Amino acid sequence: MVNRPAASKDAAAMLSALQIALSPGIVLLVFPASSHALDLPSLILRSAEGPVAPPLAWQRLNTAFGPSLVLIARAQAALATGSHLALTDGQGVTLDLLVTPPVDLPHATEGLSAAAVLGLLHFIASKATGTLRHSDDEGLAETCHAAAQAVMSPGRTAIPVALCGLDMVMWSLPDGVPPRSTTCYALSHRRLRRVQIHGSIAILRDRQFEDGYLLVAGTDGPIHLAPAGGRLPALAELGRSKDVESRTYYRRGLAELARRAASEPAARRLLRDLQLLAPTAKAHRIMQPARPFGAALELGLCDHGGGAFIRGWLRDPLGIVSGMSLRSDYGEVRLDLDSMGRFARPDVAETYRDSPFGGIGPKAGFVAHLADVAVRPVAQWSMRVELTTGDSAMLVAPPAILHPRGAREAVLSAVPPSEITPALMRDCIAPAVAPLHAAVLAQQAAPEVIVLGTRPANPALSIVVPLYRNLRFLRHQYANFARNPAVRAVAELIYVLDSPEQQADVEHALRGLHGLYGMPLTLIVQSSNFGYASACNAGAIVAQGAILLMLNSDVIPAGRGWLQPMLEALGTDPSLVAVGPKLLFEDDSLQHAGLFFELGAFGEWYNNHYFKGFPRCYPAAQQARRVPGVTGAALCVRRAAYEAVDGFTTDYVIGDYEDSDLCLKLREKGGEIGYVPGAELYHFERQSIRDHTGYTHSLASAYNRQMHHRRWSAAIEELMARMGPDQARRRDRQG
Repeated sequence: MVNRPAASKDAAAMLSALQIALSPGIVLLVFPASSHALDLPSLILRSAEGPVAPPLAWQRLNTAFGPSLVLIARAQAALATGSHLALTDGQGVTLDLLVTPPVDLPHATEGLSAAAVLGLLHFIASKATGTLRHSDDEGLAETCHAAAQAVMSPGRTAIPVALCGLDMVMWSLPDGVPPRSTTCYALSHRRLRRVQIHGSIAILRDRQFEDGYLLVAGTDGPIHLAPAGGRLPALAELGRSKDVESRTYYRRGLAELARRAASEPAARRLLRDLQLLAPTAKAHRIMQPARPFGAALELGLCDHGGGAFIRGWLRDPLGIVSGMSLRSDYGEVRLDLDSMGRFARPDVAETYRDSPFGGIGPKAGFVAHLADVAVRPVAQWSMRVELTTGDSAMLVAPPAILHPRGAREAVLSAVPPSEITPALMRDCIAPAVAPLHAAVLAQQAAPEVIVLGTRPANPALSIVVPLYRNLRFLRHQYANFARNPAVRAVAELIYVLDSPEQQADVEHALRGLHGLYGMPLTLIVQSSNFGYASACNAGAIVAQGAILLMLNSDVIPAGRGWLQPMLEALGTDPSLVAVGPKLLFEDDSLQHAGLFFELGAFGEWYNNHYFKGFPRCYPAAQQARRVPGVTGAALCVRRAAYEAVDGFTTDYVIGDYEDSDLCLKLREKGGEIGYVPGAELYHFERQSIRDHTGYTHSLASAYNRQMHHRRWSAAIEELMARMGPDQARRRDRQG
């Protein structure tokens, strides 16, 4: 017998606590509690050895013994048959309990109504999936399943109507289920799951719930999830069916997936896929010169971050348009015409040149980014144009669900570069590009690494060369390295292919070059095109050298003595963490003698190069010196410093401003950047990026520049106050 507490307001005779073994790991105790006003939150259960070990949970329920107190806990010695327990609450009320031999759950619930059994099962399921963490306890699931089956009624049966995706089933629920969103529990022979249902259907993951039960609190009993008994049609098939019932189920399924899409990635993906395969409406615009207004919604897409981006044009010389709203299957959003980004559309102006109502005006084009309007995938956007007469017209955009890379490039091509302003970029373009670019990077998979020859054991230097499309310099560059004993003595060579569709051609070419020259090399093949920064970082991960040389594929050494001056500069000056060489145009004029920053027309910092276009031997360009930065076309950096700043920042699109960003990060950590004129290489500028249409004909450079400016403006201003663009020239004059 356990010791009773010293003070007790109410002493009662010993009560029998019925033990129900739910599984080897879970036990239920039930005892009458009709005459005991116990405070459940403060209950403490003790055995002779001390308190019963948590976790455990209490509930008042109607059982076969009348109003009862039910305890669920993990199985333990203190709850074994014959144990004496003392139950005390915070008010000082104490009950003495004797644990009886175990009975099974179906036997303990004999004679109970289906609603009462449901109440007990709902309590067990809620605690098993929550407090006790036993949702995958097969013994518990089987016990509960048997109890539910004992009170099964044909009138409480859910019928499977469709297969949603690969592993979800849609059920039509019987009458009596609350129309509002309800938390309930799905029960199979093997598991318990907490689920949300809404209205007359339920979509459950895992087909193993067939022949299981749905436990919905407040209904007449467990709902049997009837087995399919044959092939279930796919939800998309119901959408293509012509009968009313199938179409109704299809619409209900889409509505349920849309409700869950904001919080469940699986539902969002399935909703997207269903819309991709469903027919879309024909794009529609209003473009007749004889009408008093015209408009088009040329682009409407989701930004993969919950927002939407739109582009179109509006011609309204008489002021007949009173408002516009963006529409989808999930609602309508009012557009503020005054806050939308506007730009010129000379291509549309030609159509309305001779219109009797006037032309299109100087800025007929519009773009806008709308946050939080696409938390669910939208297959196709439309726009309602409201007129002062009370009438309205509908515009329809092309399909909206695009691959993130295609969507990113569509946004970056939405406004002609000549029309872009900092405000347009900041308010309309950048908010859509940032989540799309993040979605592109999120698809990056582990690259394939191919080693040709035997890698050097301890190279002093790793040369990392990103490759993208343009391979016209590959043979010349590799041959130059391979025929230079100074390079072969200290360096390993790593090529990173950022256009994997070229793998067969590139691998074939490199195997041939390796067979001819014998210089070992490593080829890293990216899973897709993720841009210059990601390619360099992938190469740095594989690299072995303490020094990294990031080199463009369109950079060719001007002679044999190009490498040693950079290594010597880093070896003799510990404050230098990165250096860059002299880069030349093909006519021997200077392309780069260090990088500096200057303000552009819109007040944003641009990257520029000292002495660009000056003669190769211009005296000031012959002086080694500290510079604000060096170009990524040929950037030699200490590996430790590179890793300390996490390498190149990858949120710049394709390639631009990552090099100056890296230099500024290195400076932020206390390092210095140097220019080494004794190292000379030719740079066939922009050759390595010119085949990337997503960059060359878009706003990518303007996007990168604005992001770079926002991130580093204060640091650049301070830096350029010390190391202005004319510093080298002043030194030349003083010398």
